[in-house]
Amino acid sequence: MTRVFINGIDGLLGAKIAQLLSADPDVTIIGLGRKTPPAPIGRAEYLTAKLTGRQIRDLLRAERVDVVIHLAFAGAESRVSSREEAVQQNVLGSMELLGACAGAGVARVLVRSHTAVYGASPLNPTFIAESRPVARSNAPGVVRDFVEVEQFIAEFATQHPGLSIMPIRCASMIGGWAPFVDYLTQDEPRMLVGFDPCVQLLHLDDAVSGFALAALSHASGAFNLAADDTLCLSQAIKLAGRQPAPVFEPIVNLAISLGNRDMLGLWPFDISFLRHSCVADTTRARCELGWTPTYTALDALQHLSANGQVAESRETPEEALRAFLARRS
Repeated sequence: MTRVFINGIDGLLGAKIAQLLSADPDVTIIGLGRKTPPAPIGRAEYLTAKLTGRQIRDLLRAERVDVVIHLAFAGAESRVSSREEAVQQNVLGSMELLGACAGAGVARVLVRSHTAVYGASPLNPTFIAESRPVARSNAPGVVRDFVEVEQFIAEFATQHPGLSIMPIRCASMIGGWAPFVDYLTQDEPRMLVGFDPCVQLLHLDDAVSGFALAALSHASGAFNLAADDTLCLSQAIKLAGRQPAPVFEPIVNLAISLGNRDMLGLWPFDISFLRHSCVADTTRARCELGWTPTYTALDALQHLSANGQVAESRETPEEALRAFLARRS
C-alpha cells in the first residue's frame, strides 16, 4: 500500500491527481488545502487548513506517508493579491514542507515546477534536458518562486540524501487558470518587434498523468513535461482568438528600468522569453515514467477553461487537524 499526501489538493491539478490515483486500490490519498477542492477527488480524504511545518510533520508521521506531492504555489492556479503573501507560501512554505518531510521520514517528494526555470537564451540547446542548471530569473511572479525553490532543493537534497526530491517541470499549463492563460486571453498580448520565440504548452490532463506516474514510480531527479509540438508565440496568441500587439524593445526596456512593466501587459515571464525560446526535452519522462502526452499544444489551446471559485474554510488549523486525525483513528 502506497500512502500519498497531496499538498494543494484545493487546486484543480491536485484534485485531478487525487481522482486519478484513486483508481489504484493499492494507493491511499490524503490531501491538504486551504479551500474545498474544486473538482472530484475520488477516494481521497482531505483536510482544509493552513498548517505549520510542525503540524505537517506530525500529520505525515501519523499517516505514515510514503510520497508527498507538493503543488501549493500561490499564483500558479489563481491570481494573488499580495506578492509578499505569495513568497511566504511558495518559498518559505516549500522550505517548511521539505523540512517536515525529512523529519517525518517520507521517502519521496514531488515538487511542482516550470520549464521556465531553465531561462530563455540564444545559447539554449534546441531541446533542454533536466541536467541543465536552473537559471536566475527576473520574472515578476510565481516563476521566480519556482526558481528559488529549485535552488533551495539542490542544497537541501545534499543535506538529506535519504529523501528523494523530484521537481516536475511543467510547460505552461492549459486547462484552468494559469499566468500564461491570462497572457493569451488579454485583449492585446504583447510581443517584441522582430521576435517570435517558440513556446511549449501542456494540457492539464497530461500534467495529471505525469504527476501520477512519477508518484508511483521508483525514479528520482527532475522531469520535464510538455506537449509534443511547439508553437511560435504569435501562433499561440492567434489560436487563443487574439491578435498580438508588437512593441519596440527599447521602449519596453526603458519602461522596465523605470520600474514600470505595464508595457508588457500580463506577460508572466522575464522579457528574455519574448526574444528567445526555451524548449524542454521530455525524453526522460517518456523513458523512465512511461509518460506520453495525449494532447498537442493545439489541442490544449482548444481546451482553455477557468477554475471554479471555492469558499474559504472557517475552521482553525488546530480544529481541522484534530478533527481529521479523529476521523482517521
